[in-house]
Amino acid sequence: MPNSIRHETMYTSYGRVVEVGRLRLPGVSRPVDRIVVDVPRTNPEYDDLWLSLSPAEARDLARRLVRQAAEAEAHI
Repeated sequence: MPNSIRHETMYTSYGRVVEVGRLRLPGVSRPVDRIVVDVPRTNPEYDDLWLSLSPAEARDLARRLVRQAAEAEAHI
């Protein structure tokens, strides 16, 4: 994930890669943090990007999103 402050990579049981991270963008008065979820396409034959998660994987993704949001609010 280019230009990211920090990112985490998780792998689903079906082999999909999911990256969760933050981007810090320049703002008018101060930088703005954005939470980013990236699912790189490993097969260019597919135009649609979708993700199927098990309940455990969904909770793992949720934990990662919450952690990134908390860090963004704390400006870590």
